[in-house]
Amino acid sequence: MHTNSIDIANRWIAAYNAKDFGTLRTMMTTDIHIEHHNRGVVLDGPDAMIAIMTQFEGMLPDRRFHSIRRQFAVGEQVVTELTWEATPTMDIEGFAKKGEKIQLELACIWTVRDGQIADYHDYG
Repeated sequence: MHTNSIDIANRWIAAYNAKDFGTLRTMMTTDIHIEHHNRGVVLDGPDAMIAIMTQFEGMLPDRRFHSIRRQFAVGEQVVTELTWEATPTMDIEGFAKKGEKIQLELACIWTVRDGQIADYHDYG
């Protein structure tokens, strides 16, 4: 159970980094809930998640997760400490200026239900 859940979280990271929105969509439950804490982003459903990823694709073309420091699973939940970074191609109000390298140290928590991501939260 734990290894499988960690594998699913790591497949999410790989698909996110590859901008493979089709794979990401298949990994989400129809009722997925997503929250980016400390940034005020709350989304429900795979369409909302894919829409925001598509919107930011042009603004943050090099965005990626990397440098996993710690990762473990407890029941259905996977916790991963890692780095997210990107360089905006334009000013993003309240977030970053064009060309300013953004680096966030995050704790990401995935809830895996029946092989899909049902809940995602990140903090940092």
